[in-house]
Amino acid sequence: MVNLARYGSLRHSGYDDIDNAKTGQGLEVEELGTTGYDTPIVEEIPVEMDGGGESKTELVRGLSQRCISFIALGGVIGSGLFIGTGTALSAGPGSALIAYSIVSVIIYFTMTSLGELATYLPIPGSFNAYGTRFVDPAFGFALSWNYWLNWVSTVAYEAGAVAIPISYWLPQVNFAVWGISLMVIVVTINCVTVRGYGEAEFWFALVKILAICMFIIVGIAVAAGGLGGHHYGFEMWRYKKAPFVSGFGGVLNTFIQAGFSMQGSELVGVVAAESQRPAKLIPRATRQIVFRLAIFFVLSVFIMGLIIPYDDPQLINMDSGNDSGVISPFTIVFLKAGIEPAAHIMNAVMVTSSISACSSGLYAACRTVHVMAMQGHAPKILGRTTRRGVPLHALLFCAVVTLGLWAFNFVGQGIVFVFLTGVSGVAGYLAWASICVVHIRFRMAWKRQGHRLDELRYRAPLYPFGPVFCFVLICVVIFGQAYPSFQNGFDKITFFSSFLELPLFALFWIGWKRWKRTKVVALATMDLDSGARGGLTLEEEEDMLAEPSKRGFKAAALKVVAGILG
Repeated sequence: MVNLARYGSLRHSGYDDIDNAKTGQGLEVEELGTTGYDTPIVEEIPVEMDGGGESKTELVRGLSQRCISFIALGGVIGSGLFIGTGTALSAGPGSALIAYSIVSVIIYFTMTSLGELATYLPIPGSFNAYGTRFVDPAFGFALSWNYWLNWVSTVAYEAGAVAIPISYWLPQVNFAVWGISLMVIVVTINCVTVRGYGEAEFWFALVKILAICMFIIVGIAVAAGGLGGHHYGFEMWRYKKAPFVSGFGGVLNTFIQAGFSMQGSELVGVVAAESQRPAKLIPRATRQIVFRLAIFFVLSVFIMGLIIPYDDPQLINMDSGNDSGVISPFTIVFLKAGIEPAAHIMNAVMVTSSISACSSGLYAACRTVHVMAMQGHAPKILGRTTRRGVPLHALLFCAVVTLGLWAFNFVGQGIVFVFLTGVSGVAGYLAWASICVVHIRFRMAWKRQGHRLDELRYRAPLYPFGPVFCFVLICVVIFGQAYPSFQNGFDKITFFSSFLELPLFALFWIGWKRWKRTKVVALATMDLDSGARGGLTLEEEEDMLAEPSKRGFKAAALKVVAGILG
C-alpha cells in the first residue's frame, strides 16, 4: 500500500488539511516502483481543482537516497575535473595538490553547515531562502541571483567544453552543433519528472565514477612503472620549476580552478525540498559526499602530478582554444600506460560528464529562479510548475540565458572559457561563504529563542570553529586573487574574472535593500518553525525514521555498488 502519511511533503505541496490529505482527497497518487534503497517513490500530482489553469507552483518530493547522493556527486564531476585540471596542473603538481586539498576542507565545513540546515528546514531554495529568513531579505536576494549566475555560467562552460572531446572524432563539424545538441538533451532531461531526472543523474554519475576508479588504478600502475615501461615516482615533482611553478601566486590562482571544478556539492541542499525523507537522506548524503570528493579529486590530481609534466603542451593548449581531443589529463595518463583505445574511452566519458554536469547545473539554476519567483525576487511567471512539479518556465528561461553566454565562445580563442571559469568559481566561493554566515546566524537565533541542540536531527561537528574557519579561508582565497593578477604585470583577464562577481553581489544586495528598505532579521523574532522537519513534528519525524526499509535483492545490490563507487 502506498504510504500517504508523509505529512511534510503534503504540507509542503500546499495541502493544509492533513485529514483530507490522509484520505487522498484532492490528490492523485502514482506509485512508481522502488527507489532501490527506501520505500516506493510517491509522486504527488496536484489535480486541477478549479478546472482552469494547468500550472501550479509546488515542487514534488520524488528523490531517493541514491539519487540525492549521486546528484550531489555527479553535479560536481564534469569538465572541470576531466579537462580543467590540466590548467591547475600547469601551475605545478604541488600547487594543484595544495589547492584541491584545501578546497576539500572548505567543502567539508560548508557541507556540514548546510547539512544541519537542510535536515531541519528542507524547504525550496535551500540556503538562498535561508539567507532571506536568517540574515536579511536583501542578502537572500543577492545570494539567489549570485547562485543562479554561478550555474548558468557553469552550464555555458560545459556546453562549450563538450565540443572538445567530440572534435577528436569529428573535427570537421562546427563545435556550435555540439553545444546546441547538448542543451537540447539536458533541457529534455529536466522536463521530465523529478524522479526521471534523478534516475538519469544516477546512471550518468555511475559512468563517471567508474571511469575515475579505472583512472586511479591505471594511474597508480603507471606511476609505479607497472604500465608504460617507465617508473615515474616523484620525478615530475623535481622537473624544472616543479612542484611550485609560479610560487605563491600560482597556488592562489589555482584555487579558482579548484573551486570551479569542485562546486556543486551544495546541491544536497537544493534537492532537499524534493527528497522523500530529508531527516534521513540529507545527513547521509552530506557525510558521504565530502570523502568521495577527497578521493576522486585530490587523489586524481595527485596521480596526474606524478605522471604528467606541468609544461605538457596538451595541457597548455587547452587555454589557447585547442580543440584537439587528446587534451584531458585523464587521456594523457591512459596513453602513457600504452592503452591505445584510451582516447576514445575517455572522450566518451567526457561527453557523458558534460551532459550530466549540464543537467545538474540547469536543475540548480531553474530551481533557484523558481524559488526567487515565489519570493517576489523574480518575475512571477517563473514560479509556475507543470502538473508533474517541473518549473518549466524557469527551465526555459535558464536555458535561453545559458545559450546567450555560450554564444560568447565564438569570441576569442579560449578567453571565454577562462572568464566563465573565474566568474563561476568566485560565485561558488561566495555561495559557500554565505552558507557559513547563514549557519552562524541560525545557531545564534536557535540559542536566543531557547531551543536545545538535541532537537536538531543532524548537528554540524566542530561548530562554531567550522563555519568561522571556512569563511575566513574563503575570504583569503577570493581577495588573494589580487596577487597573481599583478604578479607578472597586470593580467586583466584574471583580475576581472576573479573580482567581477564581488561588485555584482554588492549591487544586488545594496540595491534591493535600498529599494525595499529591508532590515537585518532580529535573532529573537527569526522564524525557525515554518517548514521545520518538512512539516513533521519531532515525534512524527521519529516515527518516520523508525520505519524499516523494504529492500529486495536488486535494491541491496544497488546499495552495495553505490556504497563502493559513489
